[in-house]
Amino acid sequence: MEKILSENPDLNIRVFAVWEPMLPTDFSKPMAIVLNRLSDRRVVQFWDKEHVLASRMSHDARPPQPAQQCCVRNGYLWDLVAIYHANEKWETQMPVATMFDGPVLYVRQEIRRP
Repeated sequence: MEKILSENPDLNIRVFAVWEPMLPTDFSKPMAIVLNRLSDRRVVQFWDKEHVLASRMSHDARPPQPAQQCCVRNGYLWDLVAIYHANEKWETQMPVATMFDGPVLYVRQEIRRP
């Protein structure tokens, strides 16, 4: 993700990176060495210990949003890219994503598409 951002410095986007405990090593929020992987000013990072966002994203997913082909572990979404149109608002439900898949490493080309 950092490379995509650095290749597009003028792109008007906001990236929300949500870290959650998924692996045995994820016993606490990420330290600076991990957070610095996404150092672009357009990135805001959060720690979601209770998987609140992942649970809500699963619950609110609906057509015409694409169904993810991966990224579920222990019943929670993770390592997933969700892209939303500009100016979408999360009100009673999350908006429908235009992209909803991953893992992040494998969807880089799709992220780059206009």
